[in-house]
Amino acid sequence: MFDLIIIGMGPGGYEAALTALRKKINVAIVEKSKLGGNCLNRACIPTKYLRSGAHSIEKLQKLKAYGIEVKDYSIDYKAAFENKEKSIGFLRKSLEQLLKSKKVPVFKGKGKIIDKNKVEVSYPDGSKEIIEGKNIIIATGSYPASVGKLIPDGNYIITTEDYMEKLDTLPESMLIVGGGVAGCEIGYIAKSYGCQVYITELQDRLLPSDIISPEISKNLLKKLNSVGIKTFFNTTVEDFSIEESKIKVKLSNGEIIVVDKILLTVGRKPNTQDIDTIGIEKDEKGFIKVNSYLQTNFENIYAIGDVVNSPMLAHIASYEAKIVLHNITSQDKKIPDYTLTPWAIFSGYEIGHVGLNEETAKKQGLEVISGYYPFTYNEKAVDELEPEGYVRLYFEKNSKKIISVDVVGIGASEIIHQIAVFIKEGYTADQVHEFIYFHPSLSEIFAYASYDIAVGKLF
Repeated sequence: MFDLIIIGMGPGGYEAALTALRKKINVAIVEKSKLGGNCLNRACIPTKYLRSGAHSIEKLQKLKAYGIEVKDYSIDYKAAFENKEKSIGFLRKSLEQLLKSKKVPVFKGKGKIIDKNKVEVSYPDGSKEIIEGKNIIIATGSYPASVGKLIPDGNYIITTEDYMEKLDTLPESMLIVGGGVAGCEIGYIAKSYGCQVYITELQDRLLPSDIISPEISKNLLKKLNSVGIKTFFNTTVEDFSIEESKIKVKLSNGEIIVVDKILLTVGRKPNTQDIDTIGIEKDEKGFIKVNSYLQTNFENIYAIGDVVNSPMLAHIASYEAKIVLHNITSQDKKIPDYTLTPWAIFSGYEIGHVGLNEETAKKQGLEVISGYYPFTYNEKAVDELEPEGYVRLYFEKNSKKIISVDVVGIGASEIIHQIAVFIKEGYTADQVHEFIYFHPSLSEIFAYASYDIAVGKLF
């Protein structure tokens, strides 16, 4: 009898295991695939690795400004892919060694809950084993969704997981169906490494989400178009056919394009099929229903990450894992608070955000004012030859307290955390402005973005 069984070893399961070990809890792990889950092996980490390469290709064109003239260079996507695999392999091996050193058993099969304290593990060879635990955490993540006739076949029609894990040679051309985060990230990578990229989006802009400002979408569109990515909005794939090893695609706007592959980036679904036989409650979309403490309808069975209807982000899974471990080991229960969830996108620009946005603020009855400043005049960004982009700080009009930030440009995913602290501490525009920032730094752009609110307009 283990104290805790964790089904799934992605970011949520990994954090749960680490926290359990620190709390001296006897833990077992069930994982049917690679340790690290989708994030480490097929999403977050490989995407950022390849995006770093793509951005370096773009930066290479600017090196003459530093007195560095690169007369001849080549781009080898296969080498980038192989080295990405080495980096991921190192991280995965480190995790394996940690678990081994702590004598944590890893059952390498598919887990199914057959009793509130029992998990049946099905192995690839067809054999099965039952393990028992006082508590169980479901952290099985999600899988790529498909749409209409576009069913992934791993060859002509592929998923993001196929792209990141299997596609070691880029096609000459590719249609990306879906202009959300994954589509914009992979689109920029593929184009930078020499693939002709088309993006089709059902809605009227890139990144069509209530939590993403249209201003961000507009700036990213301009950037992606500038590097040669062709975009179609309010458009779907009406039909397609395979002809001479190419895909002939008819779009709903009447255009015909011919590509080598179609990449589906139309969202993800919770990986909860066949997870149990005991009646764990799910909603109509397959998300596991949990209470405020992340418990299912069985009090000793918890669910975290993409399988519950919270933001589908790796760091949310990790955050929820910590909450669950606290609730398992303490009578003083904690409730997750998603108010200051940061998110970032790594595409033609690095984009970051934390806090409310204008739309969500309005729904809460808040009147919002904002301060803006471009990286064009930030000395550190200019030194780095990265003057594109901007910062926009949002404040509640009456109190002038900061409620959120949008960062488009260099260092976005890092510097948003400073604003998260300001929001949590209730900083006003005056306090944001008067904070002493190191010079030159990217962060000092916040002093300038708050100028108009804290001191007064110059123009």
